[in-house]
Amino acid sequence: MKNSLFFVILMASILLSACQMPNPVPSDAQKAEIEKQIIEQWGKLGHTVKTADAEGFTSFFSSDKFLAMYSEGTQFLSLKEYSDSVKVWFSVRKSTELQQQKVKVSILSEDMALLDQKSIFQVNLKDNKVIRCNHAVTFIFRKESSGWKIIHGHESWTGM
Repeated sequence: MKNSLFFVILMASILLSACQMPNPVPSDAQKAEIEKQIIEQWGKLGHTVKTADAEGFTSFFSSDKFLAMYSEGTQFLSLKEYSDSVKVWFSVRKSTELQQQKVKVSILSEDMALLDQKSIFQVNLKDNKVIRCNHAVTFIFRKESSGWKIIHGHESWTGM
């Protein structure tokens, strides 16, 4: 009987200690500050897109917690795989323009946020060709010790 009681108490202790309390919902002031930080980070990331800086662009992605990136139906499950593709894509660009940007930030918790952007994306290629498309992107940002980093994303586009 003592062994059974000990086992029940031990199992209950293990189960209760495994339960994690959910993150508290951020206050409106905290949400506003997080949104400000995400928008600031997004502006810096946008500059790397505009100047075709592939290494700068991929520095905004988490090297520890990267989950995946989906780009027009292509799945990238490692940051290296995605970074290598970004380098190829950016190598033929002279610059990029993001026009009519509409950005929405949704705060998920104190350390997670979702960013959605819709824009007209104009790529100015080194051979002087221009490509314009309607572009949509969604990124999940996670607060890390080094700041807000992207852990997951999806982008798609349609020609104009």
